[in-house]
Amino acid sequence: MSRLTMELFAIPAEGISQRFTSTGIALGIVDPELTMAQPIELECQFYKVTREVVVLGTLYSAVRLTCSRCAEEFEQALHVMLDAVYLPMQELSSERAKELEEGDTDVYPYTEPVIDIAEMVHDKLLLSIPLQPHCMGGCMGLCPSCGVNRNTVSCQCAEEKLGSPFELLKGLRFS
Repeated sequence: MSRLTMELFAIPAEGISQRFTSTGIALGIVDPELTMAQPIELECQFYKVTREVVVLGTLYSAVRLTCSRCAEEFEQALHVMLDAVYLPMQELSSERAKELEEGDTDVYPYTEPVIDIAEMVHDKLLLSIPLQPHCMGGCMGLCPSCGVNRNTVSCQCAEEKLGSPFELLKGLRFS
């Protein structure tokens, strides 16, 4: 497993492609509810424009999640686009950094002579995880009466029909 770094002097004028492999633990992901099911594979391109470094790429991996409807564990593949601009630490408060922050591009600092993309990868990875993961699009969830997983067992519980909370207001007469 390589570190997620690139030496500034190694980036030629036309840019350079680099592949990385990492793990969730190496990126500081220690959440017990989020387990990486596969290593994190990265394909990145680095471009140097004066003192700015543009990083573009793709992250491939898979995570083990718990469905928010049926509480079953499942594996979800990840395919995340990466894009960031790195500025020297001393230039991060400049007008250029403010311009970049107002756009869609993420801005990160670097300390010469190395660009470390671990923080950016960590951020992009966590932002790609759904807040309410579903094991499948049509997940029926748990039965609210008996608690069985309705994807695997068909229960005989009656669907409770709730009337409108405004039903009582229909009979109200105004004078």
